Amino acid sequence: MITIPPKAASAMTDHTFKPGKKHGRNKLVGSWSESVSKKIDLPFTVESLSSVLSWAVTPNEGKISHQDVAHWCERFHMAMLDIETVHTMDVAIRVAADVDAQWGLYLANTYTLEELQNLDFLQVRLPLEWFEDWLNQLDAS
Repeated sequence: MITIPPKAASAMTDHTFKPGKKHGRNKLVGSWSESVSKKIDLPFTVESLSSVLSWAVTPNEGKISHQDVAHWCERFHMAMLDIETVHTMDVAIRVAADVDAQWGLYLANTYTLEELQNLDFLQVRLPLEWFEDWLNQLDAS
């Protein structure tokens, strides 16, 4: 088992869009910044990932938001990029990367730029079915 202590939460996640070279692509020019997420202080292990994803499915009275989960998964994925791992950890890394990617895609596809610039990201909830699917992928590995 590989255990790496989580890195401190980044101050902000910044997203900037610029026009693409092809006509009709990325017409909006603007950016939004996510507020600081709560640091989940767990080692980057398959067991920790399973716990974090389970917390997202279970109501926890506002202790851990989906933003917190997505940002922890981003740090997990980034910490594991250059490390040789076994199959079970490879699946976990792919799941963590997918959680991170789906968070960004969900924001971009669900809210307008103006909404994103004023959004309370702690209140954003991804579909619970996604977390259940990610947990099933971990269990199957």
